[in-house]
Amino acid sequence: MFNWKSRNEYAYSKRKLHIATYKDKVRRVLQICSAVISLATIVCIICYHGFYITPQTKNLIRGIIMGSLCFYVLKYFVFFFYSLHRKEFLKKSWFEGLVIVLLIVQFLSVYVFHRHADFFQSEKFEDYYLLFIQVYFLIIVLVELTKMNGLMGKFNISPPLLMVASFLLLITLGTCLLCMPRMTVNGISFVDALFTATSASCITGLTVVSTGTCFTVKGQVVIMLLIQMGGISILSFATFFTTFLSKSFVGLRYQYMVRDMLSTNELSESVSLLRSIVLTTAIIELSGVALFYTYWNTTGFFTSNSQNLFYSFFYAISAFNNGGFVLMDKSLLDIGVANSYFPQVIIAVLVFLGGIGFLTIRDFFSPRQIRKRKKHQWKSLMPQTKIILTTTGAIILICTVLFFFIEKDNALSGQTTLFDKIFTSFFQIITCRTSGFMVLDVNNMALSTMIMITLIIFIGGSPGSTAGGVKTTTLFVLIKSVLATIQGKKHIEYQHRTIPTALVSRAYSIILMSFGFILVSCFLITLVQPDIPLNHAIFETTSAFTTCGLSTGAPASWNDAAKIILICNMYIGRIGTLTLAFALTKHRKESQHTYPDLYMMVG
Repeated sequence: MFNWKSRNEYAYSKRKLHIATYKDKVRRVLQICSAVISLATIVCIICYHGFYITPQTKNLIRGIIMGSLCFYVLKYFVFFFYSLHRKEFLKKSWFEGLVIVLLIVQFLSVYVFHRHADFFQSEKFEDYYLLFIQVYFLIIVLVELTKMNGLMGKFNISPPLLMVASFLLLITLGTCLLCMPRMTVNGISFVDALFTATSASCITGLTVVSTGTCFTVKGQVVIMLLIQMGGISILSFATFFTTFLSKSFVGLRYQYMVRDMLSTNELSESVSLLRSIVLTTAIIELSGVALFYTYWNTTGFFTSNSQNLFYSFFYAISAFNNGGFVLMDKSLLDIGVANSYFPQVIIAVLVFLGGIGFLTIRDFFSPRQIRKRKKHQWKSLMPQTKIILTTTGAIILICTVLFFFIEKDNALSGQTTLFDKIFTSFFQIITCRTSGFMVLDVNNMALSTMIMITLIIFIGGSPGSTAGGVKTTTLFVLIKSVLATIQGKKHIEYQHRTIPTALVSRAYSIILMSFGFILVSCFLITLVQPDIPLNHAIFETTSAFTTCGLSTGAPASWNDAAKIILICNMYIGRIGTLTLAFALTKHRKESQHTYPDLYMMVG
């Protein structure tokens, strides 16, 4: 009698042996093919959106994209077949499997069952469908990239160097995209494209060409994406998708990188905090989009809902990320913001939230933290949160009062009522401190106001935020250090805690290095552009270095050498002087012995 059970066991063992023998070989071959196909398809997508192409080329690109999607579907099922633990494979690759299933259902719906045939025969269907499958492809490629996090451990790259390289890569990619023909109306020079890409990636907002008239909608979308990617760092996105989509264990190297990037102390909370940051960003920005869309929908400024929606997304992303980019030549004056409280409040709130930092938002606004504080009376806000809110509030209040009294008969003379003048002063101090949004002309302000604004943009926002500057906590530590020195104290204390000497040294280093870099930049700009007034040189370089973006409009007429100096300012200001120093220098172990103290006269 034939033993079917033994035959099945033999076939099962043979299949297991085949999988164990050829699994690694098949995986390597498919990974190489995946890299080649992905690169070729991405180039095709870039060419499709960046160049003017013929219908034949468009069909070719569509075929390449469809072929690449078929390859990824086949690759997924091959990996499933060569998996020894298939249930575990499905759990780990749940998101990729979901995308594959949706792709198959959508393909069958279009080509087999011909759902909504009237729409499929319309002229717009080809464009919409091609864009649809491009999104599918980019999602699948993104999922594939999350599986390559193990390669990071093979390269001895420090977190500071990785941060420097990531922004350099983002700026390079943005520059190449903005140089393409379909991104601009009448073309753009390489230096201007580099300037715009750097300003967007470093969330500065300085422009040398008009964002609204020089760039097409495709170019404006690229700028918006650069602002978003630069706002919470391209590394944040990469690590978020690695931890969220792949469901894989995140190694210690990744966790240390995230901890250093977010300036947190606890290693265990770094990844969960990163997920919270991305989700918080999405919630706040979508809320801003909804409010902007509702406001502009009632004013009738835009002729179509699609234009209204695009402007809402652009301004919400630009405001929360403290980007300062606008789609009108006169900043916020041409779209009903200057004379209306509602949109100004939206912008001010978005800029404020983006400038106080994600840790502060989580500590102050998180429902979980609020419940803890209500349940346990002894629990309070973190010391850093108190410092940030106190310092930020003091700066806004003092500078609003000064701005009002200096400009009430000058730049604010166009405001009719006392409340309008006070509210405009409040709005301008909040926005010009970190983002550069303006409802008043900077050139009409008094010199004393310009000096005050230069000082507050040098301070900037708070650590872990989308804002630039030396940060409010740095200013706080510096003030506490000066007060302790005056009072003859050996230790710097705050709320029964001692501020470490290393933190004080770091604060002094940031201030001195930033101040020195701005001075050198001013010297170089006046050297290559001798006709620039000194106050304009100081104001523009400070605004660029602190990634504020507030401008007199002068850089548009500067030569390429002066623009390149501002580009360096924006780049170094975004990554930070200390981060750049750590990335370019090698740490040395400190010797165990100490030398005798050296005393000298200072001051």
